[in-house]
Amino acid sequence: MLLSLPVARGRAAGWVVVVVLAVWATGCWPAPAESAQPREGRAGLQLTGSIAGRQLAISDGAPRLTSGDCDPDVARDNDVCAIGESIDGELVVLVFENPDVLVAGATVPVADPGCGARCDEVSDTAVIDLQLGTARRMRARGGRLEVRAVTPFTRYAGDVRLSFAAGSVSGSFDVVPRSD
Repeated sequence: MLLSLPVARGRAAGWVVVVVLAVWATGCWPAPAESAQPREGRAGLQLTGSIAGRQLAISDGAPRLTSGDCDPDVARDNDVCAIGESIDGELVVLVFENPDVLVAGATVPVADPGCGARCDEVSDTAVIDLQLGTARRMRARGGRLEVRAVTPFTRYAGDVRLSFAAGSVSGSFDVVPRSD
């Protein structure tokens, strides 16, 4: 019995070393080079403001990025959407209706040029919609879009100031595709 005790301790110590090395190795693995990463600690979608007398606060660190056609009612148009949640769990969708204006370093006025649901061809202003919950999307009537970084379909970052008929919203976005 006494001779088997040191052998058992040796086996246990060996397993502890294996587990510690496995944990250490997985924590030190770099992210894949092909995956886009938000920069400067400003990942996600942060917006604050007031719409129709209601305070709005969004701080979603991992919103869903959708590029291409993200309007369920309009087929064959191009959009870029950041889909997240407000701090109280309500759906929030920020829609860039004419994504060709999303150019790194650009500052673009925001307006409603009256293009309806087909705004891809508008190039002199940004056309931006905001959806809260299941309500209809609201089109921004004015404001400003400052674009910091763009890698099409992979990363969009910038700042927005949006004015609507019933209020205003401002904030920043740095969105990349989610892994889920």
